[in-house]
Amino acid sequence: MRYGETSMSCECGTTGDNGSGCGCSLSSSATASCPACGTIGRKVSSLTIQSQFKKEMLENYKDHTDKFNFCMNPSCPAVYYDDSESIIIHQDEIRSKVTIKNDDLKTPLCYCKKLLKSDFFQMIEDNIPDISDKIKAIISEGKSFCEKSNPKGVCCTEDVKTFLAEYGMAWESQDASRGCC
Repeated sequence: MRYGETSMSCECGTTGDNGSGCGCSLSSSATASCPACGTIGRKVSSLTIQSQFKKEMLENYKDHTDKFNFCMNPSCPAVYYDDSESIIIHQDEIRSKVTIKNDDLKTPLCYCKKLLKSDFFQMIEDNIPDISDKIKAIISEGKSFCEKSNPKGVCCTEDVKTFLAEYGMAWESQDASRGCC
């Protein structure tokens, strides 16, 4: 699947409303492109915006929270943009660091479980065997609330897979029925 395509937000194939505990929601392509880079992003829910915008930003756009999209371009400085392509929200205007847009080691890989990029590098330094299995175990523990905690408004599994692949580690999903989180 390529960025921007309509999809379930996680491998569990369920939403948080049906008892899965995942906290994910349906995600679809934006209808507008990012005014900063031209990429078609991903629609995000009002809940995601209300959870991610800093207080002053939320006050400015409180009647507009259902009109935002996430820019999927890792090199674009825009995090969110609105449907009219007239509002751009940057990293310093939201609460969370964005995994795909930030190289800082204190950036989350998994927002719900507070698994940071630095934790991954610590596992390498500690010579932990089967790091991808260890990360899968961490993010599958307990309840998740992806729609609130991840700036993308969806499960972090795809970002984790991409991150691990950059370091030559595969995320082989042997049991897709377990879900993403």
